[in-house]
Amino acid sequence: MLEKPKILLIGPTPPPYHGVSVSMQTLLTSPLAESFRLMHLDISDRREISHVDQPDLHDVFLFIKQFLRSFALILRERPALCYLPISQTRLGFFRDSLFMLPALLSRIPVIVHLHGANFDTMYSGSGLFWRVYMGFILRRVSHFIVLGEMLRPIFNRWASPDKISVVSNGVSLDTDQNKPARVSRNNGKPFRVIFLSSLNRQKGLFVLLQAVPLVLKEKTDVEFFIAGPWWGDKTRKEAEEFVRAFGLARNVFFIGRVTGRQKCNFLRTGDVFVFPGVQQEGQPITVLEAMGAGLPVIATDRGCLRETVIDGITGFIVPPGSPEALAKKVIELIHCPALLESMAANALKRVESLYTAERFASRMSEVFHHTVAVASARRTINFGLDAGHD
Repeated sequence: MLEKPKILLIGPTPPPYHGVSVSMQTLLTSPLAESFRLMHLDISDRREISHVDQPDLHDVFLFIKQFLRSFALILRERPALCYLPISQTRLGFFRDSLFMLPALLSRIPVIVHLHGANFDTMYSGSGLFWRVYMGFILRRVSHFIVLGEMLRPIFNRWASPDKISVVSNGVSLDTDQNKPARVSRNNGKPFRVIFLSSLNRQKGLFVLLQAVPLVLKEKTDVEFFIAGPWWGDKTRKEAEEFVRAFGLARNVFFIGRVTGRQKCNFLRTGDVFVFPGVQQEGQPITVLEAMGAGLPVIATDRGCLRETVIDGITGFIVPPGSPEALAKKVIELIHCPALLESMAANALKRVESLYTAERFASRMSEVFHHTVAVASARRTINFGLDAGHD
């Protein structure tokens, strides 16, 4: 019986919950272990999500500990492949490159997975030293993974097209037979707009809040339920003050963090899901979860959201930073329940066909198998060439 190839996965798991940690957890709980011997180096920082991309001395000591563990794993286990998500900040990239170096020096194939869309901007805005260093590392990477077709060009300067794969995120669909029935949209209850993400400006929190008075001006019987962890006390105070200043307390509700079954139930209470992100996004898992719960989605044209939410079919794509455009589309769905129902059904079908956890794991398995096979073939060729010189 052939031994399973060893794969070292380097990355965080929840908590905190964000795209990278959730995707890593999906991989670890998938059938990948049937084909590979998975080894996982967990590089999580268990503090609140507001600490992400906010390095401090704690992160330095944490990295040293994690790096030594990764170095020991690579030397002892000699994995067939190393995989890690890659950061979109210079300091984060430097940390990731140090995780890669032992594998690269040992000629172990490395796969990097970009979970966002801002890497190219970070590279272009870096100085000459950083660009040279990043090029030195990335030209030695065996394979790249991006979330959408439109993100392929990000790595074109370092890799040929056959070394760049598109693997969309995937989510587990709610198959619980005891789940509550979906709230009827024609039961006389207020129309409900829901939002679930980290609560900060970059995720579009204040764009949503600015859209609320515009919607209520057209129809007063609308509720806005906003879930997720706060990105610091300052953001919370500003948001709550906005609600007070505009007299929105009867229509806007902050319900805090929701996870697991609580999150599934929360999504099922909504009529439409909004994601008015301002920053460049990859493919937010929360958007896929909302579509998987049968919700039409109104999202901004950031990252590969346009590839995910099909404008006019599964929801709407609106310009970033425009509460007017967001409010207009919410009002359109309020006044056209048939369109809303059609989009809801289409959203669920799209997730079922393209964005399940099973499909995500299957595509990742294909990339892993391909990369291992290519590396094995290259070693065989090199061995043959070396033998021919003897």
